[in-house]
Amino acid sequence: MAKADDHIGTLFAAYPDFDYEPTNEVWSEYRRLVKHYGWNTKSQEEKKANAAFRIALVDQFGSIYGTDENKLEALQRLCGKLGIDPIPTSITACKKAIKRIHVNIVDFVDSERTGEPVRKFGSVGKLAKYTWANGKVFSKKEAKRNNLLRFLLRCLHH
Repeated sequence: MAKADDHIGTLFAAYPDFDYEPTNEVWSEYRRLVKHYGWNTKSQEEKKANAAFRIALVDQFGSIYGTDENKLEALQRLCGKLGIDPIPTSITACKKAIKRIHVNIVDFVDSERTGEPVRKFGSVGKLAKYTWANGKVFSKKEAKRNNLLRFLLRCLHH
């Protein structure tokens, strides 16, 4: 697979006086960025950076896996990354298999950068607990910008 565009690196490059570490988890780098600039989480600066950060995550996902929910190759690539074995041979079977796997979207996108395996959760409840505890909540609005990414989206009650 060709190296995907580095949308996350491009985002951090917009802050040249921030010492971005591309091998660190993207969420921890974002938190360091906020701390570096002393932004309050409700400030306009942080809201703008957070929106750009989430867009970069969606774009990074799209560069790696694609955006077409009806393209078998894209769904199979996603199944492979999720550790689904054997990889389904139809679009419908891929979608059903993906819906049974629960992963944190931020960590999932980050796994391509860090080389860390994708952590899977046994239930939506366990995923929700981890996601809220670590602040790695992914906006439904942002996730829906990519039709393929939305298959990883889960309703997380808090």
